Amino acid sequence: MDALAGKTVLITRAQHQAKQMSAAVKKEGGIPLEIPLLHIEGVSQKEFQGVLQQLHTYDWVIFTSKNGVGFFLDGLCQKIPPNVRIAAVGVKTGQELEKRGYEVHFIPTAFVAETFAEEFVRELSGKEHILFPKGNLARDVIPIKLRELGVFLEELVVYETKTNDKKQQDLISALESGKVDAITFTSPSTVTSFVTLLEGTNWREWIKKCTIACIGPITEQEAMRYFADVIVPKEYTIEALIQCISKYNQNA
Repeated sequence: MDALAGKTVLITRAQHQAKQMSAAVKKEGGIPLEIPLLHIEGVSQKEFQGVLQQLHTYDWVIFTSKNGVGFFLDGLCQKIPPNVRIAAVGVKTGQELEKRGYEVHFIPTAFVAETFAEEFVRELSGKEHILFPKGNLARDVIPIKLRELGVFLEELVVYETKTNDKKQQDLISALESGKVDAITFTSPSTVTSFVTLLEGTNWREWIKKCTIACIGPITEQEAMRYFADVIVPKEYTIEALIQCISKYNQNA
């Protein structure tokens, strides 16, 4: 029997990213409920102009998410020159780059910024020029570590993540009805948006029976500020996250 049969799993990530997770929930027999708590939009192309002219001067470009890849390459309107090497923080980010025709030269052993920074510096001499396209809420673990080494690092915000206020009523109704069995968080910003949108309601009471699942340790850290019990998969991917909820349900 499917482990999530009859269970409703709340998907809080941005709308354009929710499909993959819904498919993973259905595969386990669950019912996906998409309420995107984040709204993600690219910055204007004006921001890219300086970088466009200098792109060939960089030794590396670092990508930490599929969003970073998409918004950067779509805004770029040209290919990254072959002399520039590419690093990706996770396997999904790497796959997105490969899908767009790029070779990925570096992926860390664990898909978090701390591991990436630690392992990536071993590839460097300290004289490199590195470009880091990112979201407005990106953590500064990688920039700090690389600058300690003395490399030249250019940070470029290519997309902005905002709380999706339009979904507030949908979120309140879903939780108040008691039909949600599991809540998934895929970034610290999904957690903060969840709490912000529910401010002033009795949400802690509504979610008492819900399984809270986070994709990785950084999201878990944010979630632990608000939830007593949080489950996290060993591998930080969408599929592993849904598997983790299934196993937890089987053992509960």
